[in-house]
Amino acid sequence: MSSNATSFLIKRAKVEEDSLRDFIYPAKAGKIRPILKILLTNRCQGKCSYCANNRDTNCLRFSISPKNLSRYFMNLYSKKLVEGLFVSNALYRNADFSQEQILETLIILRKKMEYKGYLHAKILPGSDFALIRELFKYADRLSINLEFPTQKDLSLVSEKELYYDLMRRLKYLSRINENEKLKSGITTQFVVGATSATDREYLTMSFYLYRNLKLRRVYYSGFVPIRGTPLESLVPVSPLRIKRLYQADFLIREYGFLPSRLAYDAKGNLLLDKDVKEAFALKNKSLYPVNVNRASWEELIKVPGIGKNKASQILKLRKEGKITSFDKLEKLKIPAKAKPWICY
Repeated sequence: MSSNATSFLIKRAKVEEDSLRDFIYPAKAGKIRPILKILLTNRCQGKCSYCANNRDTNCLRFSISPKNLSRYFMNLYSKKLVEGLFVSNALYRNADFSQEQILETLIILRKKMEYKGYLHAKILPGSDFALIRELFKYADRLSINLEFPTQKDLSLVSEKELYYDLMRRLKYLSRINENEKLKSGITTQFVVGATSATDREYLTMSFYLYRNLKLRRVYYSGFVPIRGTPLESLVPVSPLRIKRLYQADFLIREYGFLPSRLAYDAKGNLLLDKDVKEAFALKNKSLYPVNVNRASWEELIKVPGIGKNKASQILKLRKEGKITSFDKLEKLKIPAKAKPWICY
C-alpha cells in the first residue's frame, strides 16, 4: 500500500465517541468511550448513490490487511487512545471475501493478540450465514445497516434488497442472539434525508425491530451530499430532524410509546418546533392532565418533563402524604414545563 493511501487510511479511521448523547435523552446506561471505526478497504463494487465509496466515485482507494489493522489497533489500544474497534468493509471481490476479512480481523485480535475488549463487526449484504454465525464467537456487537425503511426508498439509491437480503440477515442475527447473547447486542442504521422516506416510516420500522427482533439500538444518520456522487445536489438533512428522531426513538424504546400515537406534520415527519413528548401531549390531550396522586408509573412517564427516575420519586413522595401543589415536585427538580399536564 502506498504512503499516500496509508496516510489517507489513518485520516479516514475515526476515533470517535460511541455515543449519540447530543441527539437522545440522557440515559444511565452506556459508557462514552473512544472507538476506532474503520473499513478494511473502500474499494467497493456497490453503486449506492449516497455513499462516497461507491464504485463510480473518483476517490482515493485504500486497503489494509486484517493482520495490519489488528496491529494498528493494538498500538492505539496500548497507548489508551481507543477502547474498542468497529470494523467494516466494502463489497470487494464478493460479499463472502469481504466478510471473511472482517472475521479474520476478529480472530487475530481474540486468539493471537488475546484482546479482551470491545469488538463491533459489520454484517455485509449477501454474506454467507455460516460466516455470520462464526462472528458470534468473537464479537460483542453485530450490525447490518438497513439504510431505509422501505424497498421503494432503498431501490432509488441502491441495488440492495431490503427484505430478501438485509432483513433476512437481521432476522438471522436476532434468532441466533436468543441463545448466544451478544454482550452489546444487535444494531442497525438508517440514512435519513436521501429519499422522501418519512419519520413515521422510519419509526414504524424501528418499533418493529425493537419489539420483534429485540435490537439493542437503531441509529439515524443524517444525509450529507458528497461531491462526485449522484446525490450531490440534494440538501443536507437538518440536524434538528435527527435530534427529533432520536427523541422519538428513545420514547419508543424505553418508554413504550407507539409510533402511531406520535405527532407528525402533513408529510409524516416529526414536528421540529416541539419536543417529541410535548407534541405527543398536545396531540393526545384526552390523556391529560395526569393526577400525580393517583397516576401509575406508566402514566407519569408520559408527562413532559417527567422521566423514569422522577416518576419513581413521585411514587415515593406520595407515601408521605397527598401532593397538593407543584412546590413539592419542584423540590424533586421536575421542570416547570410539566405543570400544564398534571393535576392534584
